[in-house]
Amino acid sequence: MKAIAAIDFACNDPSNGLFNGRAGSAMFGDVEIEAPIWEGYRFSELQMEPDFAIRLHRMTFKVKGKREWVGNWCWNRYFLPRADMKRLLFCLRRNGWRVTCGPSHFCQWWNA
Repeated sequence: MKAIAAIDFACNDPSNGLFNGRAGSAMFGDVEIEAPIWEGYRFSELQMEPDFAIRLHRMTFKVKGKREWVGNWCWNRYFLPRADMKRLLFCLRRNGWRVTCGPSHFCQWWNA
């Protein structure tokens, strides 16, 4: 079992690739997840000594690493401890984000 998991968020301005503080789409492996509103939600990157974190839906999640412009300049990848990734996925599901594409077993869990 992996201790770290990766998730990508579309959190950069499509006109210049700079972080814009909003997220409306996510990719978790082969799973595509979309926010229920077009403009997405406030999304923050936090410097918390000694760690780094992201904040979404008034919840903070520890981040162990980050890569910018993954796939294209609109996406950043965040590496979270497994426990924080589970909390993040539950948070997205609870706040109405929907899986638009992914393995059937994941979709069944998400929609249960």
